[in-house]
Amino acid sequence: MTSAHPLVELLQKRRKRVVGLMSGTSLDGIDAALVDIDGFGADARVTLVDFRTTTYTSAERESLHALFTGDAAALCQGNFMIGALFADAARAIAQGHTIDLVGSHGQTVWHQPPSMGGIASTLQLGEPAVIAARTGVVTVGDFRVADMAHGGEGAPLLPFADWLLFRAPGRVRALQNIGGIANVARVSDERDATVAFDNGPGNVMIDALMPLASNGAETVDRDGAWSARGTVQEDLVSELMRDDYLALPPPKSTGRERYGKPSTLAWAARHADRAPLDLLRTVVAFSARAIADSYRRFLLPNGTIDEVLVSGGGAHNATLMAELARLLSPIPVRPFAAGAIDADAKEAVAFALFAVQAIHADPASLPSVTGARRAAILGKICLP
Repeated sequence: MTSAHPLVELLQKRRKRVVGLMSGTSLDGIDAALVDIDGFGADARVTLVDFRTTTYTSAERESLHALFTGDAAALCQGNFMIGALFADAARAIAQGHTIDLVGSHGQTVWHQPPSMGGIASTLQLGEPAVIAARTGVVTVGDFRVADMAHGGEGAPLLPFADWLLFRAPGRVRALQNIGGIANVARVSDERDATVAFDNGPGNVMIDALMPLASNGAETVDRDGAWSARGTVQEDLVSELMRDDYLALPPPKSTGRERYGKPSTLAWAARHADRAPLDLLRTVVAFSARAIADSYRRFLLPNGTIDEVLVSGGGAHNATLMAELARLLSPIPVRPFAAGAIDADAKEAVAFALFAVQAIHADPASLPSVTGARRAAILGKICLP
């Protein structure tokens, strides 16, 4: 007897155990979330079973950095290399479990949204066909492109999941993620009232300066301890705040194309008369002020915010968090904690959810956020 088609089996199964995979702009490692998802769409119920991060080795991180300026051969090989790394991360967290589905964001190496000019395009590496083949599990990946095909920014993608998982009845929350790039989603009871956009450089400039500030000892400003030793250079913060992206109204998105390592190191070289620790402290201040400025420009004029919940690596940077809390006072600013989903797992959980949405042909984008002509079904489905 011929067995049922794997997609038919998935559609008939209400409760699915899914692995969500994510690698962010900071290149810390691969986040893997093991998630139980009951149903789909607005009625979905999500339970985090396990979460872990596989840290990139120094050699892997160097290879990934090289892809940002790589030629066609490097990008092609990198696509399969990252797919294999993601497959390993999925198999590791899935050990001892029966997995129904994998959702993988991949690694963004280029993101050029419509607001940036030129040909709108985006490229995430980490071939989902490789993940499907190596795990033996149906895999959904490459989530950004469908939204951009319909004229959207392709980012931020998380607001649908933010609204579904973390809205609080009668309250307005700002879910502020500070990863490599910072992004915010203002969520309330009404899904179509969600506002979200990328609102600054997040950690990417901080990470770029860490080897300089620490004499090569560190790649991240762990707990904000290094930047706390520096002094904010107010004239340089003012210079950075003149960046025209910050004044651009939503929908908008950005990436390391604007704030990445080459441009950050070039900026530091122009100010080599300042102490490296002071430059580090200055970009931490810039990250916080860019976020706070976006609230004043685009969120607070349209209503109050009851609380700001911060996720991503920046939530662990005490210097950055203290600066942000001061700037947004009296609005409470605190690390994200909502139900049983850990702040660090939030993005990986979202891509598990998006994989389920794709299988059920249910849109997971919000045109009110991305500016797309219509809601899109996100992701490409690869069978093992």
